[in-house]
Amino acid sequence: MDKSAQPSGPVIPLVSEKIHPTLFIALGGTGMKVNIRLRRRILNAIWGGNNQVQHISDFPLVQFINFDLDSGEVTQDGKSVKTDVLAEQVAFTSEEKIIEPLHLSKYTHSIDELNRHREVAEWFPLTPDKIKSLGIDPSKGAGQIRALSRLYFFDKYPTIRDKLRDKVARLLNNIGTQADKLKKLGLEIDPGKIRIVITGSAAGGTGSGSFLDMGYLAKAILKENNISGKVDLFFVLPGGFNAFNTERVQANGYAALMELETCMRGNPLLKHWDATDNLFIDTRPYDDVFILDNGNVAQARTENQEDIYEMVSDVLFTDFTSQDFANKKRSVAVNQNQFKIRSFDVSLPQDYGSETKLRFPRAYSSVGQAVLDTQIDARQNVRLNQQVQHMLKAFFGVANAEITGNRPTDKERDEFLKEQLTITARTFTDLPQFLSRVELTQATGEFTHYQIADDLLQVEGDNSVIAQIEQKVEVLFERLLNGGADKDQWLTLVREIQQQLERDTKGSSIDSAERNHEVRIKENRLKRFAQWTREDSLPEKLFRRLDDDERGGLDYTLALVEMIKDRLENESSGIIPALEKNAGRFKELSEKLESSELTREFDRLKETTGKGLLARLSGKEKQAETVISQVKDTLRDSLLFYVRSVAAREAAQLLRDISDWLGRKESVDNNGRPIWNGFVGRLQDGRNAVDHLLKGIDVNIAKIKASIHTQHATLIPLTLVKSDEEQPVDSQQVREWAKDAFKDFGGSKTLFGKLQTQEGQEELLLKLRNKAVQQLPKNLPGVDPLMTALAALTPDEQREKFRLLLQRAMPWVPLNLNGDFDIHKDLYTCLIGVQNASEFSRTYGALLAQCLPQGTGMTAGQIQFVESGMPGKLICYTELSGFPIPALTQLSTYLASYRKESAIIPLHVHKRISQFVQPIQFNQEQYRQFAEDFKLFLHAIALGILERLNNGLYEFLIAKDNFTIGDEFSIRQSGFNSIHRTDITAQVKDKSLRLDNAQVAALVALFEDLSTNAYKAQKRTDEKGVSSNFEAFPYKIAELLKNEYLARLSRQAPDDAKRLVETAEQHMDQWGRRIAGSLSDVYHEEVDANHGEKLTVTKEFFKEGWLENLFKTDMTRAADIAPPPPGMAGNGGPPPPGAAPQYSFHLSVSGTNYGPYNTQQLQQYVQTGQITRDSLLWREGMAAWMTAGQIMELAHLFAPAVGGPPLTAPAPPPAP
Repeated sequence: MDKSAQPSGPVIPLVSEKIHPTLFIALGGTGMKVNIRLRRRILNAIWGGNNQVQHISDFPLVQFINFDLDSGEVTQDGKSVKTDVLAEQVAFTSEEKIIEPLHLSKYTHSIDELNRHREVAEWFPLTPDKIKSLGIDPSKGAGQIRALSRLYFFDKYPTIRDKLRDKVARLLNNIGTQADKLKKLGLEIDPGKIRIVITGSAAGGTGSGSFLDMGYLAKAILKENNISGKVDLFFVLPGGFNAFNTERVQANGYAALMELETCMRGNPLLKHWDATDNLFIDTRPYDDVFILDNGNVAQARTENQEDIYEMVSDVLFTDFTSQDFANKKRSVAVNQNQFKIRSFDVSLPQDYGSETKLRFPRAYSSVGQAVLDTQIDARQNVRLNQQVQHMLKAFFGVANAEITGNRPTDKERDEFLKEQLTITARTFTDLPQFLSRVELTQATGEFTHYQIADDLLQVEGDNSVIAQIEQKVEVLFERLLNGGADKDQWLTLVREIQQQLERDTKGSSIDSAERNHEVRIKENRLKRFAQWTREDSLPEKLFRRLDDDERGGLDYTLALVEMIKDRLENESSGIIPALEKNAGRFKELSEKLESSELTREFDRLKETTGKGLLARLSGKEKQAETVISQVKDTLRDSLLFYVRSVAAREAAQLLRDISDWLGRKESVDNNGRPIWNGFVGRLQDGRNAVDHLLKGIDVNIAKIKASIHTQHATLIPLTLVKSDEEQPVDSQQVREWAKDAFKDFGGSKTLFGKLQTQEGQEELLLKLRNKAVQQLPKNLPGVDPLMTALAALTPDEQREKFRLLLQRAMPWVPLNLNGDFDIHKDLYTCLIGVQNASEFSRTYGALLAQCLPQGTGMTAGQIQFVESGMPGKLICYTELSGFPIPALTQLSTYLASYRKESAIIPLHVHKRISQFVQPIQFNQEQYRQFAEDFKLFLHAIALGILERLNNGLYEFLIAKDNFTIGDEFSIRQSGFNSIHRTDITAQVKDKSLRLDNAQVAALVALFEDLSTNAYKAQKRTDEKGVSSNFEAFPYKIAELLKNEYLARLSRQAPDDAKRLVETAEQHMDQWGRRIAGSLSDVYHEEVDANHGEKLTVTKEFFKEGWLENLFKTDMTRAADIAPPPPGMAGNGGPPPPGAAPQYSFHLSVSGTNYGPYNTQQLQQYVQTGQITRDSLLWREGMAAWMTAGQIMELAHLFAPAVGGPPLTAPAPPPAP
């Protein structure tokens, strides 16, 4: 194989350039769908080896703006939030959106309302009546009406401008403040450059109507900040939108291409959006324009528009993933600029001159990109999700369906009760001795008692209700014995003591608010409940169990709580029923002591009453003291059993409250599982949230696996030879990973709280995902899954893969490659990005070259191999740079729709549609008619048949009525209508046939002035540095008319022709006048910036003999002033300045007249700046005031014209 058929083998070396920070602006639905996919790729990608971006805001290299008029536009790319774990992350935030209502009536309620907004009124093409007839509702979007989108841009301009400024400032700020983050992500940026990428379609309303203004503004913002940067447009044609009102989208596309072509030629669409702004509006809105459609140059086609969105987002994303690849694309773009600055020339019929051509800029590009992919990144994504699942299950102790979970034992339950609720059992043996003498129904013997009841008897410090009662009893009875009271009064006094003690213990029926012992026990119960249920107490202890590595977890904790509740509440063995039974036992003992024993002791005490020696001798006094001691003991025990009864009852209530706090089953769910309230419900909510996350990840895994098996237009899948997706799961290891990921949150309690909100769930998932990324196995050096997968294919299979790859990587734009558009191999660039590019080139370069699609014009010499740094994947990027818009194959179809739809609705973003050039190449016969019409147009202007109005339109008089024909642009684009053409042709013929020799000579000079002044040729320098004049179409037509009149003059007056022309040139300001405002009639890219106004003849021009007499009179006057030297009569050049008549001029400043001044004085004032081209001057012989720049004899005083606003001329002064 010869060299021309081989790829240019050498692998591209590493480039020192760095990645450019980029602002992405999404216009309308197309822009949104492309950028949503780009954002998804950023979040899915692995950066810097093992890092993943959690939020778009964490990726310092990009900023986004979503501009749309349609508030109902899908913002999730058609995906369900429930099944897409990245849906919320990829969606545009409110801070990134410019989606606001357009109050149309503000501008269109009436014509007067519209005219109040001057910046809008000068271009807005929709009248109030038209809006009403079309039934436009801007709340539903632009409705494929492009002008509405532009109106929306103007309406929201301050917001848009400030948003762009803010986004650009953030990108600049990130360069300095996000250095650590950039380093972590493995990214290096160029601190001095910013790229702005605008994406939209030509077919709809929003993007198609706003893309030019957005481009101009983006450039202005970069210029304002003195930033070196690029503004690029990715523009999608209507091919993929034919299902949406085919003729309208095609018509919109054609209108958009007309405007784009006009602006890319250097004809700005506007001066400003706000007159108070100081923004510089560039001559062109974009540095690069990439045009795309649903068909490519290799005849590949897709009916699914999503394929184009995927490809464009992949192209943009690749600029960040591979620095070398992106740098190579940029260097290629610089090299390919040589083709974009050239033009596509269309020659007019030969009778208009061999060099008469129309030029179309070759400023447009297109791209294609296809990927040969083992989809190892998607498979790694599956692994990431599986690892996240494993970590969730391990961290929260969620058992797999096939594995028995960690269950607590009875011993662990009892230990928890003992440690956390002080539930310790012991045998109660402190029973009164009288048990054998009375009949008891409950307290029939020893029974199990629980420490929790005793704990409720504790009061401040180490004191207890038991001790207080005992102490109080001792004090009162000691006082009785030592108080000196008569023993006969003891019984009465003892009863008073009993009442006092019972009041202290049980309270009083009179004062229920009294803080007796029973009240204090209840207070202790409430206080204990509040303490236990405080977040740092029992909940904390339960969450610690949940976080326990060895004996814990979510399933374990849920089971433990259920076991605790059963142990507390079980009717046969529960602690609460036991405490309630104990309360009954203690109460029975207290009542028996009070009703039986204490009564018996009171009777005995009564028997010991008596006084004197006899009482002492009989022993009653000693017996009374003994009975008093027994009464004391019985009364004390009665009260103690009473408070024990209360404590047991309150303990039972406390545990019941705790059990209720833990939760109760309220109902069952659809799967028959119980639904709990309380703390168990809280745990259950956490469990359900974890289950929800796990199911969501299952769905995501299924979605990714499905995508692996789905073939897209620009994705060519390769099967991995060996997959190591399934790895044994080490539960302890993944739990450690999860613990490390969650270490900043403080355990399950905090995590459960986060699980209850969508934001919290996303935060946890992303933490786990980032941790899983860090645990991905590193690729073995020298082993690329791509090479392994390709080696497993047969030669035929390899060839088919490469054929599909190259076919689908061709630029996605339908072009006429067989015409005279000169789309050749050098316009193509094909980059193959692959890991170990040298090895791949040696192994597959020749085979790849054989698979190039035929008929594209590209050869293997355009293929270059670049290191991508991405294993398992090959990226084929192809760019076609420097084609003209007429090369688009669908233009004739678009034009037919344009003509049909334009009769129904305004299609353009400006009411003066004539300013927009036709982007299509017509046939020679059509061009002949256009040329003839323009020739007739210039001819009629020269003869004064066509008069220019202040609004730029031209009109002519016929049958005593005026008719407008449009402006110069409309004649250039569409020519005359047939009726006007006939009438104007007749008038031109009538006037031109009656011209005498002087008049013919004047018209020679006039058309010479048109070609060299009004349509002054640009000086252009080619890539070799050679300068030449670019003589555009109007220059050539004016020159053609000059030559025709010169030939006529030579026939009519062969001897005097040269002299007559020279004389006519000298007196041009007398027989001719400049057409005010005609400076703006030209396309700026066709003429020199210092061109002048067009010239027409005065009304006196056609008076018989007037011009001849003027020539003779002025020649005589000139001879008197400064006769020319002998021999100069035959010189074709104009006379020297000294030979010109000397006039005196009056100057008008703000309505005040000054002067007269001669030419020398005026020259001094011009040099000092006191008089400019726009200063108003008048001299004798002039019909009205004129600007100095319009007066021929003063032209040599001024630098070339730069143009300026016309001034209102005052009335001429009276003649002297």
